[in-house]
Amino acid sequence: MCRHTRLYDRAARAGRVAMLTVLVATPLAGCADKGDASAQANAGPRDFLVVMNRPNKLNLVDLKQRKVVNSCDLPGDYGPGTVAMSPDKRTAYVLTNRFENIYGVDVDTCEIRFSARQSQGDERVKSIGSIAVSPDGKEVYTHQNPTRLLIDRYEVQDARVAVFDTSAGLEARPVRTFPAPRQITIMAVGKDGTLYMGGRDIYAMNMQTGATTVALASQSRNDPLESLRDSLTVWPVGDINDEMVRMYSAAQYKDASQDLASADWVWGFERVDLATGAVETKVFGPLEVVLFSGMARPSDPNQFYGVLTQLKKFDVAAQKELNSVDLEHSYYCINFSTDGSEVYLAGTFNDIAVYDADTLKKLGNIALQGGDMALANSRVFSRAL
Repeated sequence: MCRHTRLYDRAARAGRVAMLTVLVATPLAGCADKGDASAQANAGPRDFLVVMNRPNKLNLVDLKQRKVVNSCDLPGDYGPGTVAMSPDKRTAYVLTNRFENIYGVDVDTCEIRFSARQSQGDERVKSIGSIAVSPDGKEVYTHQNPTRLLIDRYEVQDARVAVFDTSAGLEARPVRTFPAPRQITIMAVGKDGTLYMGGRDIYAMNMQTGATTVALASQSRNDPLESLRDSLTVWPVGDINDEMVRMYSAAQYKDASQDLASADWVWGFERVDLATGAVETKVFGPLEVVLFSGMARPSDPNQFYGVLTQLKKFDVAAQKELNSVDLEHSYYCINFSTDGSEVYLAGTFNDIAVYDADTLKKLGNIALQGGDMALANSRVFSRAL
């Protein structure tokens, strides 16, 4: 009996109608006999990608085969579709249903093992792209923007970080909350359990005490030779490099007169090393076109890539563009294979574009069933099939 059938029977015995519906609607890809030689030959580690798309689907993509191997229909409406993976790469924690609900979904079986409605009573809660999982997989974190919906007015509440127990099941509530800075859009967790939050600055929060510090100053910097930094920070990328990274644009002035006419406009990145907590800021190239997300190549941190209407490759040390190609349509979110040989472009429409990282030659497209990905991020990881 294959794993999917065992799950079906277990769900039926437990009387979980909703779970049964999910399992029937989305059969497990590759449910083969144990003696299937080809299945066993493909059992070694390989790269996968997870991404959400409309109407509210979670997709598991086998990057070696360049195809979707499982697609899970989730409850509720779409948006933003931000995904964070469990340490064992078996459960995807998804922020969806109009920026409000969290689901923990087994990416192989589509079983929903965790569910949390952040909005409760007269309080509506929205989270932008801010979801992260603790290093041991026991907790999931979101940054909450709560508003009380009263009869005659809305009351904006203080922002906070909510902590959920991933073993809490399908009606999870926060086990603790901490006050947090406003305007947080992305989050990542360090190896030591520190939560990093990207907003006006990059903040570090102790997840036991809630103590928060500025890990990397961005808009709070007071540099007379640089303008206020502009960061479009919606897509958490960089986890295959064990880092939190986001791009910024700024004007670099020639002198304290801050003359924009003579200033150099640049692209830079702000980075947190999730293994050590070290932070750095670097300019990687001239600001000539708009880019939405970017990250370093896993095999060569001196090569930085960015994407929107073009895919661009930069030499960080030389602060110059090495290559650029026009795209068939815009893509919001960039990612790489774990060995750095391929680039994957997602977001916007319903296809993932694949490019050679050396030449920027297009290698193909992976089509998703359904509608666009919009603001969804992609997560790439390696594990056994």
